[in-house]
Amino acid sequence: MFNWSLFICLTLVCIPGILVITPSTIKTVERVARERMPADQDMPSRTVVVLASALQSLVLMAIAAAVGTALAPRVGLGAPFFEALVAGEPLWPPLAPQLLPAVASGIVGGLIFVAAYYVYFRPRLDAQTVRAMEGLRSALGIWGRLLYGGIAEEVLTRWGLMTLLVWLGMLLVGSPSPAVVWVAIVVSGVLFGLGHAPGYLAAGCQRSPMFFAAMISLNLWASLIFGWLYWQHGLLAAMMAHTLFHLVWWPFDLRHLRQLAAEPAN
Repeated sequence: MFNWSLFICLTLVCIPGILVITPSTIKTVERVARERMPADQDMPSRTVVVLASALQSLVLMAIAAAVGTALAPRVGLGAPFFEALVAGEPLWPPLAPQLLPAVASGIVGGLIFVAAYYVYFRPRLDAQTVRAMEGLRSALGIWGRLLYGGIAEEVLTRWGLMTLLVWLGMLLVGSPSPAVVWVAIVVSGVLFGLGHAPGYLAAGCQRSPMFFAAMISLNLWASLIFGWLYWQHGLLAAMMAHTLFHLVWWPFDLRHLRQLAAEPAN
């Protein structure tokens, strides 16, 4: 039976992230629209753009929440914390087993992610791409990265996309075997990385092999961790680790943003 309470809960937890990132999203949409629209054509009103952007994001999250709610129980995946929340059951029993693996994976995985970005990828990206990437992350702010990245993206990518891929794999081979789950984790991770590319390109990043290598490799690394946590411990564990990635990354980004601000733009 479809768990409507869980579906509504997971849709609602995405709304704060959508609201927080909407202003920065609108700026990018308006700038791209001005560049691409004919000079004699008027821009839609800001109210229309805001409503359209927020509604599009909400519909996408609702679809992901519905897919996960319908399919996760069939393939052995779940969101035990949220299931207990909507059922009115004690929250500590489903939360406790998730804390240590989520915190440890989030911090250690986040430090490896940060090292890979700043030591390998960043020095090999062109200056314009670096400015655009880090400027976009700055515009999102820490709350946008935590609420949208850490929560809404997990509903979209793990609860929705990864669950769907595991279910499709089960249809093909007959069971959600570990191999099926790992394939789903990897494929959803690659798609997760590619899904970030349009926003970065719209912000001014240059198309290059190194840009796409960074998008795919870094997001795949993160997805391996978040996907494993979701599989083994539940959706909240993936959310916690994802938010910790951003908390670990944030001070490094601030330091480099100050350096970029002090340098003349090319």
